[in-house]
Amino acid sequence: MAKLAINGGEKTITRQLGKSWPVFGDMERELLMEVLESGDWFRGRPDPPEDSKVYQFENAFASFQDAKYGVAMTNGTQTLECALKVVGIKPGDEVIVPAATFVATATACILVNAIPIVVDIDPSNYQISPEAIEAAITPRTTGIIPVHYGGYPCDMGAVNSIAKEHGLFVIEDAAHSHGSTWNGQGCGSIGDIGSFSLQMGKTLTSGEGGICTTNNEDLAEKLFSFHHIGRFRGRPFYEHHLVASNLRMTEFQAAVLLGGLSRLEEQAITRDQNAQYLEDGLREIEGVSPIERDEWVSRWNFYFYHFKFHSDQFGGLPRSKFVEALGAEGLGCGSGHLHPIQHNPLFTERNWGPACFGDNEPPDYAAVETPECTRIYEEEGISLNHALFLGDRRDMDLMLEAIAKVRANVDELL
Repeated sequence: MAKLAINGGEKTITRQLGKSWPVFGDMERELLMEVLESGDWFRGRPDPPEDSKVYQFENAFASFQDAKYGVAMTNGTQTLECALKVVGIKPGDEVIVPAATFVATATACILVNAIPIVVDIDPSNYQISPEAIEAAITPRTTGIIPVHYGGYPCDMGAVNSIAKEHGLFVIEDAAHSHGSTWNGQGCGSIGDIGSFSLQMGKTLTSGEGGICTTNNEDLAEKLFSFHHIGRFRGRPFYEHHLVASNLRMTEFQAAVLLGGLSRLEEQAITRDQNAQYLEDGLREIEGVSPIERDEWVSRWNFYFYHFKFHSDQFGGLPRSKFVEALGAEGLGCGSGHLHPIQHNPLFTERNWGPACFGDNEPPDYAAVETPECTRIYEEEGISLNHALFLGDRRDMDLMLEAIAKVRANVDELL
């Protein structure tokens, strides 16, 4: 008789793992009612400014990530755009980005008339490859946007060293890494500017939203001005100094975020401890392996968790069939953002509308190869949602049981 659920056998996981997302409670309700009843629904109204929930969130979150300053905005795409404007990007400037990321890392560059240069990832940890960064630098390169992909801190020592040698800015795309730390330092506080998304699925969320962090006072003031229609702090409200957008976060969003932030430390510890327990179990199952943590990874509070599938140890079983079999056992999984971004139609068909790149032109993205990212996407990388790791070790045991069951009965799939 068949043992695997995909073939009619008994399903391994028959209950919810972890917790439903998002997590919320009385604190959010109370804070939202405070905003509603105050009548001050945007950050420009409270007087003094310290009464603003946005102001309170900016300071609390920046401190949590080891940054001096925070500027909260509408979403994580526009935090990247704002950061690029603040560092002085010019039409045709080249900015190096990884192939494994959400598309906004690259499209934010195009939206400010810069050219994203897509490079490969390190197969050991799925983060941007420092060697690939070095190889991509040209006289037109002005910056690097390393992504803490999946929330795993990338090699910021190498990235910052390369940037310093070549005079480049570093904007950390920390959209996945709220609470992750590099050598004990919060992601988003290591480069020039950090950019976080607070979208619905993220480990800290207000449905939509974003925040930039920095330790540089001058950059912080420019971020504030660019997100606040060109206003300067302390000047009259209708006095504008820069051509800039309105990217302000609402007081309602900040109220929800203050509630979520109160749980973030505990959730980060729970995810990381459960992940390390799962990693010990994965090492005992032939054909799968964890991403072995680099020495600089002091905490991994992941947006999604990746582990590695090795087809050759499953008798040549395709990754897609392994994913299907795990799903039938009750463990849904995916590939995260491993699909190389330059293979999206907007790049291959050059659909960037009226963007102006000066005297430079973007590369032929259809011809840009990132072989490691492509191989990992097609053959190896398996992702699990962060909310699965908010339960206890019994949940991890069930996940391991499902993986081990597929491995033990792989002949049913071949």
